[in-house]
Amino acid sequence: MTSLLHLDEQSVHALRTAGETGEPQEVTHALRSHDLLTLEALADLAVSLPAESIEHNVGALPDVVADGRAPTLDLELREMILGLETNGAWCVVKNVEQDPRYSALLDSCLDEIEDLVSGPGQAYHREGFVFLSAPGSMTPSHIDPEHNVLLQVQGTKTMVTGRWATPDARAGEAERLVGGGHRNLGHDVQDPVEHHLQPGDGIYVPPYTQHKVVNGPALSISLSVTWRSHALADEARVLRANSYLRRAGLSPSAPGTRPGADRAKATAVSAAEKAKAAVRRR
Repeated sequence: MTSLLHLDEQSVHALRTAGETGEPQEVTHALRSHDLLTLEALADLAVSLPAESIEHNVGALPDVVADGRAPTLDLELREMILGLETNGAWCVVKNVEQDPRYSALLDSCLDEIEDLVSGPGQAYHREGFVFLSAPGSMTPSHIDPEHNVLLQVQGTKTMVTGRWATPDARAGEAERLVGGGHRNLGHDVQDPVEHHLQPGDGIYVPPYTQHKVVNGPALSISLSVTWRSHALADEARVLRANSYLRRAGLSPSAPGTRPGADRAKATAVSAAEKAKAAVRRR
């Protein structure tokens, strides 16, 4: 395997620690420049992808935007991306792996990362996202449902991660997201820790971790490489089961507090999913 990130010994240890603790961990990498990650190359990529692969809005947002609604700029997409230094926009190019060149880039990165966190043979569903941020842009407080390593390529930003007060607090927001709710939170990051990212820095963000991002004084380009794991899929099934039980008037335990009950819930939901898939096929 040809190394693209050139993770040092400390970064390898940090990712293994993340897999054991489920806590954010900082890393360093060698992806400070790449022909596919220039602003011009990314503008070309953006206009080649389906419209639903692009999300953009003004960058000057508050820390909390619970409903996810943010004003956009009335600009043609390529013009908006190439003008990010001065137009105040924020943009994410989703699922860059739709382009074979970026799929190869994503695979090269995750080949070095995912097994360190999730364990050999446990990772699947690789996805890549590129974040393009004007100076001073804000990504409001939110959670994501996958494993994520954010790799800073150009410019600087501060990632602020938080800690949940209780397992039930985490489970409640995760259950809301799995049930179709918006990733944005209705509150600011709690118990915040700041991670200052320069080009060549990165951070692993565990699933359902509170975080927000504050861009530095220059254009920022970041590559987010994400994946799911079998353990994470089982947790999502437990969360869905808890949602059903809650609607029935019960008070189910948070994932991880009762392993035997978790296994039963995950098995039941998995069986239901297979039954539904069989019906759809027929």
